[in-house]
Amino acid sequence: MPHPWAKIVAVRILVLTNMFPPDAYGGYERWCQQVVGHWRRAGHQVLVLTSNVRLSGPDGSETPDAEVRRVLHLYWADHVILRPPLWRRIRWERDNQRRLEEAVRNFRPQVASAWAMGAMSLGLLTRLGDLGLPVVSVVCDEWPVYGPHVDAWSDLVERRTWLGRMLGMSTGLPSRLPDLDVLGPACFVSSAVRRAARERSPWTFPRSTVVPSGIDGGEFPLAPDAGRRPWVWRLLHVGRLDPRKGVHTVIEALAACPAEATLQVLGTGDERYLAELQALSRRVGVADRVHFSACAPSEVAAQYAAADALVFAPLWEEPFGLVPLEAMACGTPVVASPTGGSAEFLVDGDNCVTFPSGDAAALADALRRLAGAPALRQALVEGGVRTAARYDAAKWADELERWHRDAAMEPSATR
Repeated sequence: MPHPWAKIVAVRILVLTNMFPPDAYGGYERWCQQVVGHWRRAGHQVLVLTSNVRLSGPDGSETPDAEVRRVLHLYWADHVILRPPLWRRIRWERDNQRRLEEAVRNFRPQVASAWAMGAMSLGLLTRLGDLGLPVVSVVCDEWPVYGPHVDAWSDLVERRTWLGRMLGMSTGLPSRLPDLDVLGPACFVSSAVRRAARERSPWTFPRSTVVPSGIDGGEFPLAPDAGRRPWVWRLLHVGRLDPRKGVHTVIEALAACPAEATLQVLGTGDERYLAELQALSRRVGVADRVHFSACAPSEVAAQYAAADALVFAPLWEEPFGLVPLEAMACGTPVVASPTGGSAEFLVDGDNCVTFPSGDAAALADALRRLAGAPALRQALVEGGVRTAARYDAAKWADELERWHRDAAMEPSATR
């Protein structure tokens, strides 16, 4: 017998996320944008409610989209977590709640999709629960762990429960964390992120699955000379400028490589960290061989194709890692520290050469090994292409679509 809601084709989905391209730094935001586009092309109506944080740089231009509303206050500015005075927190929370209620009233969503909730008002999810709207958490980093602490409102009312009760009664604002275990299922980007959330967050996520990020092979075509080009020591690092990304490890390794080795650091982010990297480059004598730049997303594939190797050097438990997959799709060999979710697809000798996280000497050794082994480079290209093909963006967007459709169709009594 067919499901009683089987005839429903289109679903109205309200997406909540702290940043949305072009105002974005990393893969989480880009993956959200890809999925939103995929859902819209499938016939779903999607409204994105995101923060009013605006970024400059090559991604700073935007085609106006009435279905992306950049109106929410975020407890973050220029890589600093904000702790505004109480009166401002109340004002921001009221404004955020008003924006949410307007969206729910006018858009009439059937399901909400909670993406990057770091420094967001988690009371927005509490309110959605009060309204009876199912919420699917799409967890691509450990925001269930750190989110309650970097949300200045939730942190206040959770640490001081008596104050939270008083503020809740006097302001009418949510004064408790959302019950994510009840609001709906969770889709984690990797087993590592799900494990961390279950062990260290206030929730256990009894209904959950792993849905990896994916890439669009059309955006990252295989370079015609992949695996056959001569090695000329052109190294590349792509990603947000953040100390956890380990760019300083790559610069230290560059100093131990042959004099012809160069490093292109592609990305934007923390300006303070950029200044530290520039100072480090001067200190170790490679300032003339390290180049910092940024480019539009459409130009990244050409950067991969021009590089002899992509270096992926996280110091933290990387939630997933789209950058190695993008490089693999283009046929660029990858040298990587497999941590967190990236360890679930990075395999030494098959699709990358690995080195211990933070070990610049080991990274230099791995690069020299790759430079002197054309057969190894060819094998990594072939293994990388196979790996990238498994992480097809459309496939995983379809899987997320299924989870949201099912949540929208599920009777509230069952939830």
